[in-house]
Amino acid sequence: MENSDARKLAWALALGTGLIYLAFLPPGIYSIDGNSILAVAESIVTRHNLTVPVGLGIPGRSGQIYSSWYPLQSLLAVPFVMTASFASRLLHIPLHFVAAAFAGVLPAIFTAATVALVALISLQLGSTIQAARRASLCFAAGTIAMVYARTFYADPLLSLLFAVGIYLAFVGSNRAILLASLVGLLAVLAKPPGIFLAPALSTYLLLKKTPARLALTPAIGGGLGLLLYLLYNYLRFVNPLTFGQPWIFSLSSLPEGVAGLLFSPGRGLIWYSPAVLLAIPAFRKAWKTKPIESLLIAGLFLSFLGLHSLYENWNGGWSWGPRYLLPALPGLMALMGLLEGKAAKALLYLSFLGFLVNAPTLISFYERYYAEANEQGVSESQLNWSPLRAPLLHGWGAASREITDARDQDVRELFRQRGTPSETIASSRALRVIAVWWWVLPIAHIPRSVGFACSLVMVVCGCWLLLRVRFRSSAMVEEDLGNRLRSSSLPPTSS
Repeated sequence: MENSDARKLAWALALGTGLIYLAFLPPGIYSIDGNSILAVAESIVTRHNLTVPVGLGIPGRSGQIYSSWYPLQSLLAVPFVMTASFASRLLHIPLHFVAAAFAGVLPAIFTAATVALVALISLQLGSTIQAARRASLCFAAGTIAMVYARTFYADPLLSLLFAVGIYLAFVGSNRAILLASLVGLLAVLAKPPGIFLAPALSTYLLLKKTPARLALTPAIGGGLGLLLYLLYNYLRFVNPLTFGQPWIFSLSSLPEGVAGLLFSPGRGLIWYSPAVLLAIPAFRKAWKTKPIESLLIAGLFLSFLGLHSLYENWNGGWSWGPRYLLPALPGLMALMGLLEGKAAKALLYLSFLGFLVNAPTLISFYERYYAEANEQGVSESQLNWSPLRAPLLHGWGAASREITDARDQDVRELFRQRGTPSETIASSRALRVIAVWWWVLPIAHIPRSVGFACSLVMVVCGCWLLLRVRFRSSAMVEEDLGNRLRSSSLPPTSS
């Protein structure tokens, strides 16, 4: 396929899914991780330093409180916080509230761009344009990617960087490889497990007989990223090895971690992204024509699975499905573009099942069910392993209860309670609203109907763009077939 056709496909997929994701943005950030990452950006804008409020970080140099999470997303959020600073003064609303809503756009953008890259990677593996489009849309709507497009975790950003790195390595030009070295650097700053990307890309390039001086540039980029991160940690904590969560890794955690991340009712990848069940036949098909490319994708997935299985907190706390495996999903889903016939139909069915599992998180905070289970005394082990307690079975019910509570609440009154500590669902602001951005517009004296209309327009435009990809894809294939027939010595036969 011509490069221009690939670019048109990628833009349509990114814009279409991006508009739909933006239509369902939440009104704020629930997780401590996300609020801490955003607090760094707020501090840069308002105080010109890196400190964060108590409760969102840990003590560091000179007794100051610093975020223990990752720097890249904080830096990328700075322009959004600057815009939010102006809007908050205009609307007379506290900065953090507006900044959370504005910065929430970032994960949606990251995920939409990743959707496009899934299609481009699939094309590099040898899929047809229709199959590449199918694989990318199954990633967009049938996996946990849809869920985390509405959060402020660092995982959507790392997913994008992994997809960019894989695509650039597959392109293989000198310019693409140099860009891949930059991506390797950024991946480490996005989240420490991103260190796997750079050496994996260099290994792939060496296996492809790329000159060593060029093939090793991604590894050098990853090394520079690690040095920058160590320096960042030293400046804040004196100890350069203070990364994110505590380093609690153990070989004894490996069996439970592997089983939990892949198969457990509470976190298992096959339940929350069931399309990955087809990863093995897709890999076998890719192996026949692109063995080294398929090894790169499989190697990154197994590296992430192995690392996070060794981590005692492999479940990721209050996460929906296996959040830690999200960065490895774009590559796996790109392999699905090689499926044909019954396997391709099975991909659609499994992705639709994944959509049904994940869809309640489009209108509610998935943490609502965890909060309910916590109040009922349900243990973490039960949430991970009990089929009857699995979040996927209770997502719709929790969303329904959150909507019911929201109907009885005045969001302006909830907003005035922002200084009150939240220890229960009854006292929580976030868990008693419909978790879409336009629901809280009355706080800014804007009717909800205006926001709802905007969301509806975005969904319609997004669907139109995605349907247009389908029609253009068919036209491209017919044109390509016609060109091939005309260039052949045999006359085209009638159908």
